[in-house]
Amino acid sequence: MRKLARIQWGGPPCPPMFSRVAILAAIVIAVAILLPTRPAAAGDAVPHTIDVNGLSRSYLLYVPTGQNGKRLPAFIMMHGSGSTDTQQERYSDFDAFAQANGLVVMYPNGIDKHWNDGRVIGHESQADDVGFIKAMLAEVIAQGVVDPKRVYAAGISNGGFMAQHLACVMPDALAGIAVVAATQPVDAACPSPRPMPVIFFQGTADKLVPFNGGPIAPQFGNRGTAMSNAQAVAIWQKRNGCGAAQKTQLPAKNDPLQVTVETYSCPAGRGLENVIVQDGGHTWPGAHQGWLATRILGPVTGNISANAAMWTFFQSQSAK
Repeated sequence: MRKLARIQWGGPPCPPMFSRVAILAAIVIAVAILLPTRPAAAGDAVPHTIDVNGLSRSYLLYVPTGQNGKRLPAFIMMHGSGSTDTQQERYSDFDAFAQANGLVVMYPNGIDKHWNDGRVIGHESQADDVGFIKAMLAEVIAQGVVDPKRVYAAGISNGGFMAQHLACVMPDALAGIAVVAATQPVDAACPSPRPMPVIFFQGTADKLVPFNGGPIAPQFGNRGTAMSNAQAVAIWQKRNGCGAAQKTQLPAKNDPLQVTVETYSCPAGRGLENVIVQDGGHTWPGAHQGWLATRILGPVTGNISANAAMWTFFQSQSAK
């Protein structure tokens, strides 16, 4: 087995910039190493490249087996800052869920592992990611495997902000969004908002996107400021024309992290849910992660699966 250098958390302080870069590198390496691995299987996501304004962009495409000739619902599944399409595929384990539920999954890859998510202050990329997502979606729809009226955007952290951004700049292409470990940047514009089903997932102990709002990942410099979970949800509550929420506390079956689901009273097809994980970290509910990733990102709950919860929520909206 390949030996890994031990990360020294003590010792003399490093210069501020070196310290931020070193810590960020350690996080990326640790999370990548500790993501679950599985053997290749029929139907695994296939890499694709596409030219966007003269720039080569890449994505993974998963098409479930046994669905020949059908136009299927599809997810645009976006990784977090410092991660990749492959790491998001493995971390979320969404392929297995997609196979079981007849879903197509697109895993786009951000340039330099970041997304241009609409932030003005602290933006992590200046790439034309909206143009990339539009081109990727058009290419996959042209293959005849995706129902263009049932395309959902989901993402974690920087990818969660990006899902919100897509809902604001290309809303007619989406049937709903799922925002994991993210809220909304305070300075991100939303030029073309329209009501759509939205589900949030966030832990109250998230150290990178604070549950109660504040600086985004201040450990790594100025990354802008995030709204609180309550503020981000309130925007969609107003946009979707929703009333008050009914709170349901889920039983703690697999770990002590208590999960509360806020289900808002909304018009048909404009649902809103907020899944709050008490003491949960900057994580994807239901994911498998090692002890070092847990130490860095915080605890992940097994009392709810983000994969299953978001799909159940979206299905309930399309049925109305």
